[in-house]
Amino acid sequence: MIANPLIILAGLWLSYRAIFSIPAGQMSEVEMVLAGIAVILLALWARRTDSMTWYSGTCIALGLIVVALSIARRTFGVDPLVSFWMVLLIGIAVAIIAMWSMLYRPDTARAADSY
Repeated sequence: MIANPLIILAGLWLSYRAIFSIPAGQMSEVEMVLAGIAVILLALWARRTDSMTWYSGTCIALGLIVVALSIARRTFGVDPLVSFWMVLLIGIAVAIIAMWSMLYRPDTARAADSY
């Protein structure tokens, strides 16, 4: 349960860094790799307590995309605008999915109905 709020913070941090980098989308590759690895590790940790595994699976896939984007930027020189939109949308998606995973508990809803 602790991992999901940390994933939310990591997603918000990705979005923040995408918007407020100068120029926009020009995060360093090291920051992107660290953020992607953090999302992956936190999603693996959250997988143990998630009600469904697709939440953490999606966060793992998005973390891998961030890592792949940073490698592609280092190797091929991806345009900052493409990097901006990818990091921004991935950050937003990670935060929303982790929030949904944290709030959606179908077992507790059924338990409350039985009383």
